[in-house]
Parts: sequence; structure tokens; C-alpha cells
Amino acid sequence: MSFKLFATAALAPISVCEQAPDTAKGDATILVEGARIGSSITTIGSAKDPDIAIPATTLELLETLPDLRAVSTGGAGGTSFVSIRGAEPNFAQVLIDGVRVSNPSNSQGGGFDFAQLDPALIQSVAITPASRSAVHGSDALSGVISLRLLDPSEDRVSDGGMAFADSDEGYSLLGRLGLGWEDGGVLLAGSLADTGELTEGSTIERSQALGRLVQSINGWKLSAFMMYGETERDGFPESSGGPQLAVNRALEVRDTRFLTAGAAVSGSQSMSIRPAIRVGYYGDNVVIDAPAIFPGVFDGVPALTSDTDFERIEIAGDVRFRITDQFDLVAGSGILSEEADSTGTIDFGFLVPTAFAISRDQTSLFSEAEWRPLDGLALSVAGRRDWFDDNAETTLHGSIEYTPGASGLTLFAGYSEGVRQPSLFALAFPLTANPDLLPERSVSWEGGLQWADGGTQLRFNLFHNDYTDLIDFDPVLFTTVNRAQTTIQGLSFSGRGPIGPSIDWNGSVTVLDIDSEAPLRGRPDCFGFARLIWRPADHFRLGASATFNSDLLETSIPTGVIEIDGRVAFDLFADWQAREGLTLSLTVRNALSEDWQEAVGFPSRDRIVRIRAGFVL
Repeated sequence: MSFKLFATAALAPISVCEQAPDTAKGDATILVEGARIGSSITTIGSAKDPDIAIPATTLELLETLPDLRAVSTGGAGGTSFVSIRGAEPNFAQVLIDGVRVSNPSNSQGGGFDFAQLDPALIQSVAITPASRSAVHGSDALSGVISLRLLDPSEDRVSDGGMAFADSDEGYSLLGRLGLGWEDGGVLLAGSLADTGELTEGSTIERSQALGRLVQSINGWKLSAFMMYGETERDGFPESSGGPQLAVNRALEVRDTRFLTAGAAVSGSQSMSIRPAIRVGYYGDNVVIDAPAIFPGVFDGVPALTSDTDFERIEIAGDVRFRITDQFDLVAGSGILSEEADSTGTIDFGFLVPTAFAISRDQTSLFSEAEWRPLDGLALSVAGRRDWFDDNAETTLHGSIEYTPGASGLTLFAGYSEGVRQPSLFALAFPLTANPDLLPERSVSWEGGLQWADGGTQLRFNLFHNDYTDLIDFDPVLFTTVNRAQTTIQGLSFSGRGPIGPSIDWNGSVTVLDIDSEAPLRGRPDCFGFARLIWRPADHFRLGASATFNSDLLETSIPTGVIEIDGRVAFDLFADWQAREGLTLSLTVRNALSEDWQEAVGFPSRDRIVRIRAGFVL
């Protein structure tokens, strides 16, 4: 594995939470992330990797990744809260196979709801925990979360599947059929899942289908995919006080249908002039029927309904010029169009309509360059100009990396900017819309070091992020305004390595110092994970992991702002390759039955036992 952290003009840390890829066993693959130059940033595990306790939701997959806090704001059926280094969830740009899938038409201000995505269809994940609008455009205010879906196997027919069941009557079924040949392959996969009642009143039912094609022709690579999903969820409304405190016991019902598709054509890495073009589509329909939340310390919230359609299409192309062996230059452009159409009501004792329709377009020019003047030294810069309907924005990125000789030590530092257009909801929702909102902005500084020696890898980061012109709701003006600003600085440590011949460890801890004009909910000062894996034989593994966070502030209408105690949760898991092509796994989530809350009035899940069988023919 390469440790050239900035060879693609990115400050993304190598996320070292999983074992090195082993394609013979179907484990996680190495991903290319960051910019359009080079090929060396990154890795993170897969949902099917036995080093990860069996995840029922994508949030459970993400919660043990460095610099991420991933929870549900209200039981299994609640909205997902995925924060990069303490930033707002909607500050992260979310990509599925390179297609952006964040929805700016929702009341959360544009975040992606990870609860609707089946983790069994995820091959791997890569995190860029710093502003990256110079590379990825608007929305990459705090960073990028990039998910890759299952790939077809090469040179063979592969059919198989996975099934698991748990002690709370949850289950998941996955089937796949792949056909691989020398220069490509095709894959079809489908899944059904039901979480059961992980917490009182909260359930998720999912069904999803995936198709992928990859093909190489005379040095050119073609890839395309399409994914469709339906999700039905029930749960107590966010901020209601949950099953413990909600006075109104009616549940919120949320149904989602989504379709995402993408296609890309690019030349080979060996080309001195390498063109590439990408097309991406994302669309969804979200229907919500939310009951009233009765007054408490805060005023109550009336019942509401909404039926919202959102669509986005994006086309981008670029050309990489290998000017010399030490200098690469990329130039490109892109267009993006998105629109939302919503109908709904709010019940104030009489029904008030909340319909809106809005669209906007974006045109972009971007350039990236990397210069390697000396062995072990890489300098990279990126710049982007985005034109929107009524304004234009410029963002920059720069980084330096130095690896002295064969020391195994890498030093790095970088600066990057982010910009995020106001969400379509903030611009158009009839009762609170403000069409004069400014874009939100960020500036990120980061530096640190990484050391690698054999199987041991350690990484230490210091970071400082400033967020300005943040959009907030003003209850006096009863509209959204630009007024808030937040500074988040801190440090993170991640690593992995062997302890003796058959035991490995990996883990991460992130420490935050937050200076905000308003208290931020759901942001502990410290959070992370730790994992031990024992492999007494090639076909058998045992593991234990812990996720933890310090105390944090949370809010609910019955209680107002309160402090929730920190927690440590333990999982146990085992994996046995019973025979070639058949793997049996056992996971015990919350093995010690610890009691905690991720949102006020929503108790933690009790101990859950999951059994999984995976097979490949």
C-alpha cells in the first residue's frame, strides 16, 4: 500500500480501520479518492468484511470510522446524523460511486439520510475530513464521504448471497450474480431488510436493487451503475422526547423512493493526455406524515405532511496532462442542474399549505496541479470557479507532503476552502424562506504526520476549521438568516498494527474544541473507537470493539437543552469459514447491555445477537 498521502491533491487521511485487502477472500478494496491526479489516497473497510460487527444499517458501518460521529437522532427509524469532525451533517458532500446524493430540499438543510442505504451493498468507504469545494464543488464544506458499491469479480462467474437474523426479529437478505471477463464484468444485486424494533416504535424496512457494468476497451475504461431503493420507516419525531418522554404517542411515518445512476469514461493512467467524462443522476421522492409534538420547555410543533420530489443531474469532464514525470496538470468543467417540487400542510388547528417549487443551475471550471520536484516531496494546488444563477464563487486548495528517504515517516500540511449554497428548502419553504441568503463558507487548515513500519501504521492530525455565514432560524423574524459562525479545532489519532503473530489492533480518537455563538447539539468533545482481532487460524477470527464518546448537549421539546452522559459500548464478533465459499458470523451488539441515549428520550438498543451466513458459488 502506498502512503503518499497528498499525491492526489487531497488531505484525506488514510483510514486504517481495516485489514489490508485480500481479494481472494472478498475483503475490502483500495479506493482512489481526492483529486483527479494520481492514484494513491485511501482505504476503508467494507460492510461484508469480518473485522466489522454485522451492521444492520449504514450508520453502524460508519460509526467506527476515524473522524466520523454517526448516530440516529431517534431510534432506528430516525434521521441519520453523520458529522465530520464536529461539523453539521449537511456540511459533508456524500457521493455514491462519484455521484452526489445529498438532498437540499429536505428540512435538515441538505444532508443525506444514510438510513435508507443498505450496508450490504457497500463495497467500501473513503473519508476526506476537510473542506474540499476546490475539488468537489459546492456542498463539500466539511469534507466528503464517498461510498463505493459492490463490484463484479474479474474473470469468473460469481453468484452468492448473504442472510442474517437477529434477536429483535430483524433480518437482511442479499443476492448477487456477477459475470466477469478479462476486460470487464457485470453485476446484479438485490436486498431486502427489516431492522425489527431496535428501539420502541422505531423500525426500518428496505428493498434495493443494483446493476453495474465495467469494461476496458483499448486502454479506455467504461463504468456505469444504477441503484434503486425503497424505504419505509416509523418512529417518534425528532425532538419529541422519544418513547420515554413524548406526550403524543403517535409515530412519524416516512417513506422514501430513490434512484441514482452514473456513467464514466476515462483514459488509462499511462496516457500522457488522459480525458475523462462523468455523468451522474440522483432523484428521490420523500413522503412524511409527522404528528404534533406537544409543548414542554420549548413550544410545541404542529403536525405536518409533505410529499417532495427532488432531481439532480451533473455532467463533468476533464483532461489530465502529464507534462513531465514530475508535473501533472488537470483542467475541466462541469454543469449541474437540480430542482425540487413539494406539496404539504401544517396543522395550526386549520391546515396551511406549504407547497413550493424551485430549481437552480451551476456551471464550473476547475484546475488541479501536482509538482514532485524531489524524491519524497509533493506540492499540489487546486482552484475552482462556480457560477450559480445569481452569484459566483471561487475556492482554493493547497497541500505539501514530504517523506524523507525510507524512514517510513511522512509530514504533511494543507489549506482548503469550502462553500455551500443555501439549501432549496431554506430558499423556498413558504413559512420561513429567505431568497437573499448568502452561501455558507469554510476554511480548513491541517497538518500532521504519519508513520508506517511493516504492518503498523500511525497517523496524527492537528486541524482548525472556521465556518462563517452559517444559516440559522431567527424566531423573531420567523425566517432563516446568515448570522452564525463556528470554529472547530482539535486533533485526531488513528492507527493499526499487530500485537504478536495472530492479534491485530486498530482504532481512532478525535478531540474537539468548539467555539460557537450557539450551543451545538450532538457534539461530544471526544469520540472514537477501538478494536482487537484474534486470528488463531486462517479460517477463524474473534474480535471485540468499543465505540465511545464524552458528554454532549442535546435538546428536546419536553426538556429544553440538557447534557447527556457519555458512553462506551462494546461489541463482540466471530467469523468462521466453514468451507470454501461459506462463511458464518456471529455478532453481539452492546454486549454488556449498557444504557445510554443518543437523543433525549430515545434509549439505547439492548443487547442484540446477530447470526449471518454468507456464501459464494
